[in-house]
Amino acid sequence: MCKAARALLALLLCLCTLLGLCSGSAQAQSAEWTYPVSVTALQAQYAILVNVDHLLDKSYRPAPLVKVTGVKRATNAAIELEETTANALKDMFAAAAEVTEYTYTVTGSDGETKQKTAKFSNGMVLYLKSGYRSYGTQNTMYANYLDRNNGVDDGYVAKPGSSEHQSGFCADILNKKWAGYDRMNQDFETEPEAQWMKENCAEFGFILRYPKDKEDITRIAYEPWHFRYVGQEIARYIMSNGLSLEEFTEESQAALEAFVSAGGSIEEQMKREFRSMNAPPESTILDIYGEDGDAEVTLSFD
Repeated sequence: MCKAARALLALLLCLCTLLGLCSGSAQAQSAEWTYPVSVTALQAQYAILVNVDHLLDKSYRPAPLVKVTGVKRATNAAIELEETTANALKDMFAAAAEVTEYTYTVTGSDGETKQKTAKFSNGMVLYLKSGYRSYGTQNTMYANYLDRNNGVDDGYVAKPGSSEHQSGFCADILNKKWAGYDRMNQDFETEPEAQWMKENCAEFGFILRYPKDKEDITRIAYEPWHFRYVGQEIARYIMSNGLSLEEFTEESQAALEAFVSAGGSIEEQMKREFRSMNAPPESTILDIYGEDGDAEVTLSFD
């Protein structure tokens, strides 16, 4: 084969390869992501599921881990959280401090529910009870609880490795009254602070991690004081749809698998979401003219 023929053949092979890559790329983008939570949010570390079936390694330690400052604490000991979680928690505490009146639900001795209004002359005050715990600390807490509870695991203290406290993404939060108690129980749900947090936590990226009606799914007893950071997008979806994190994870992972099976690319979808999030606003020239004679322009943000 002459040199010119070999060069032509190489060029043809190169073109075929290029066309194949383009075709593959187009095919990868043929699937449309329709799930109401972005792929970017699902791939973030804050979406991680921690439970008895999804254990954290003994050596796991969130980073960066910071001391939570600027909030009331129910203990003199320092409390640590993962940094983004700590900042979101401070934002939620600050928002609570702006609340001077809040209507909540109480149940009378006759079983009837009614509305009651709590007034906070100096704003609603929340107290941070606990945050990050190492594997070793959780192991000790679990063993001590079993000793006090006649060896019965009733779902109030997580087994080491299955505790969200080791992730650094969760916090136990109380009000002043309950901050003074040695132990927490489900009666905390009757407090206005507990109901305000449940109602508003998603705006700060938190979810009520162990809901009352999901104990058979979470395998953890209802904890109206335990809030988990997952990011605002996921939190809003979970709380507005009444899901547990287990249900959300199963649902969202099924959506991801279907997307990939249909030819979607997680990497390309994340790039697309990044471009969309950082794109400049679209402008539209209106058929309206200002005093200077120029057409008015409207900006729209996705």
